[in-house]
Amino acid sequence: MSWSRTRTAAVAVATLVVATTLAACGSDDGGEAAPAAEASAGFPVTLKNTFGETTIEKKPERIVTLGWNAQDVVYALGETPVGMPKVTYGPTPAGTTAWNADKFDPAKTTLLETTDSIPFEKLAALRPDVILAPYEGFDKATYTKLSEIAPTVAYPGAPWQTSWQDQTTIIGKALGKSAEADKLVAGIKDLTAKAAADHPEFKGKTLTIASYGTENYVYMPGDPRVRILNEMGFVNAPGVEALEKTNTKKEFALTISKEKIADADADVVVGYIDGMTPEKFAADPVYASLGAFKKGSAYLMTDQQVISGMSAVSVLSVPWVLDKILPGLSKAAQAAS
Repeated sequence: MSWSRTRTAAVAVATLVVATTLAACGSDDGGEAAPAAEASAGFPVTLKNTFGETTIEKKPERIVTLGWNAQDVVYALGETPVGMPKVTYGPTPAGTTAWNADKFDPAKTTLLETTDSIPFEKLAALRPDVILAPYEGFDKATYTKLSEIAPTVAYPGAPWQTSWQDQTTIIGKALGKSAEADKLVAGIKDLTAKAAADHPEFKGKTLTIASYGTENYVYMPGDPRVRILNEMGFVNAPGVEALEKTNTKKEFALTISKEKIADADADVVVGYIDGMTPEKFAADPVYASLGAFKKGSAYLMTDQQVISGMSAVSVLSVPWVLDKILPGLSKAAQAAS
């Protein structure tokens, strides 16, 4: 496999992110602030979402993010959020994701505990100009309450299913940086295209991404973690497409009973098993009966940071996580041939 070319592409995207960041930030030691007219160029902007429309009157300075990915786009665009969610799944010691750990500054950004609920009072105390949540899955009542604090950019369709491309362009528009956002999207598209070219073994292989354990979930075609692998040549397994036909609520994942796990078998199965060891997985007769497991084309993942990186698809996570998963995906795809 042409691993070096994929690594080079990842570096190129990282360089694009850094260049965009530097261009957007300028100097922090005494540089002149942009004139008011320049700072407000392109505003007001109106963004549609599943609950209606949000209008941002002027360029936001104090940004709060909610959900998995919005802060990644904010950082990539050269901005720093004043508040963002504390990471509880696969966190760094500071409470961030591994791929934005070098950008997080606790003196500038407050981490919000959002696992069980949104801390409205703490969020309001940050005095945000905008709340960015184009991937978060809250309801209309929550949206209304957030909008009373600041203009809230909510998800445009089904919860937890906004593509990484749309998340990037939505946030770019909200921050007055559409051109920079388009460049970031183009860079990641180039990266996934190179991954596909470097790994022809991916093309046409059927794919299921699932979480196995106390409960078993299969991720649906609209989920970004599925879409990003589709972009690299994989196609959804027939069992996944059949489940999608029953997905009347348009959820990003559906529970599947253990007895029906084989219905979602595929050429390549990507399995999140962080609640058990690979040995325990192999010892379970139901899991071990999967065709992909028997062929050696099941790619089992236990590292929470890598699982998180694959799940929270963004312009920062993709270059980071591809370095981690491409060897395992390639091995699984080759075993399926």
